[in-house]
Amino acid sequence: MCSWYYECAMKFKNGLLLGLIIGAVSAILYAPKSGKEIRNEVKEKINVVPKHFFNLMESLVDLTASVLDFAKEAFSEQSDKFSRSVSKGVNAAREKTEELRKFTSNIISR
Repeated sequence: MCSWYYECAMKFKNGLLLGLIIGAVSAILYAPKSGKEIRNEVKEKINVVPKHFFNLMESLVDLTASVLDFAKEAFSEQSDKFSRSVSKGVNAAREKTEELRKFTSNIISR
């Protein structure tokens, strides 16, 4: 599961970066503004990128924590089911052992 999650996160990151680059180039090429206006706009947008990147990383950390919590809960649930099954098996074996003791003691005492 780790490699799948890591691969998805990397594909998402690469897609995000590629989208940012393509969007920036398209905006520069097709903008009906002067060079100075475009430079100022690009500077403003570049200043916002770290904030968006931080928010993205924060979201990824939250998603990772959620996935780990889910896995922990699922593992705990399966572990509890396994423990209950083992306990039932041990109890059933004890009951059968006691039945066999009674049966053999009845045969021997005859």
